[in-house]
Amino acid sequence: MFFVAFAGIGHLLIRIFPTGVITGLLGSGNPIWSVPLAAVLGIPVYLNTDGSLPLVASFMQGGTAAGAAIAFLITGAGTSIAAISGMLVIARWRVVALVIATLFVTAVATGWLSALWL
Repeated sequence: MFFVAFAGIGHLLIRIFPTGVITGLLGSGNPIWSVPLAAVLGIPVYLNTDGSLPLVASFMQGGTAAGAAIAFLITGAGTSIAAISGMLVIARWRVVALVIATLFVTAVATGWLSALWL
């Protein structure tokens, strides 16, 4: 049940928002909000090792800021539809929310701090 719901959310995000809209929102012209937005968008999207780097590379070629790309990679790799569904089977909502919140905060902090070295 959870898998179908999260799969639907991820599919809608990809279908509703074309790459140009996403890169416009995540561009370097919007440094404060682009990183948290990228972290939120990365949570329901399933990223595996083979597909994550080409996807983020295409976002960056379209104008996505480096910090936003890092935040998207962290939350996308740390959570996925399958991982959240699996966690909900064996853990309570509070535990799952804590894991997702920890990944979100880490992704946002890393994305904002990446401007210091990238």
